[in-house]
Amino acid sequence: MGSLKNNKKDGFLKESYEIEAVDSYTERLESVDKIMTVSEIGLKITEDSLLLANFIKNKLEKKSGKSNRTFFHNRNMLEIGAGQGIISLLVSGLPNISKIYAVEVQKEVFGNLIGNVEKNSLQSKILVLNEDIRNVVGEYDYIFSNPPYKKVNSGKLPQDKTEAISKYEVLLTLEELFFNTKRLLKNYGEFFVIVPEERLNDSFRYIYKNELQILSLNINQYKKKKLIIIHGKKGGKINSGIEIEYNLK
Repeated sequence: MGSLKNNKKDGFLKESYEIEAVDSYTERLESVDKIMTVSEIGLKITEDSLLLANFIKNKLEKKSGKSNRTFFHNRNMLEIGAGQGIISLLVSGLPNISKIYAVEVQKEVFGNLIGNVEKNSLQSKILVLNEDIRNVVGEYDYIFSNPPYKKVNSGKLPQDKTEAISKYEVLLTLEELFFNTKRLLKNYGEFFVIVPEERLNDSFRYIYKNELQILSLNINQYKKKKLIIIHGKKGGKINSGIEIEYNLK
């Protein structure tokens, strides 16, 4: 599927990996003309990932279209917990984005992330890193994440380690996510995070604890639960109100 050589670029340390063959299937992302190998290891293509990617695309396409000023172009993005790369692939066509930094801590999942970037010849646009987000440095215009939002004590953990890490706060909690979002965002930078309704109050608490602001909430009904996209920013004038959008079926 591919490997990375030892080198440093844009602050991202890249190491060599041997990628073992695992059960997988190929999915075509028709809306962006991309292909993706989906491994049985780790999270598959999920509704929350698709919702988040579409929301980001809509927001940033509108922003890019409103102004021809250079300020709105050549921006960079950071994905925390990229998994197999679905969201980074879906937003890779945004014209105002020059680089996407996709961070995934699990080596077992990281192999497919590399392969999916290579399959779509996006090595110059999507830079991948197998690292804990706490060790990542730099400043980013946009940060997005579909994080593991189930509390460890909220149920029986899956026996599969990669599934447990992908769904539960084993290696990354929401509190740590928003702390690192503040740390890595540029001033006036924006973030996009999707959480279920039951973690919204926790998210609010961590956002305000880190002196971030909420710009909008996008509320989506999926089966019997609500998935909420939080769009916010770092710095700037205090927002006088939160825009709320509903996509309820």
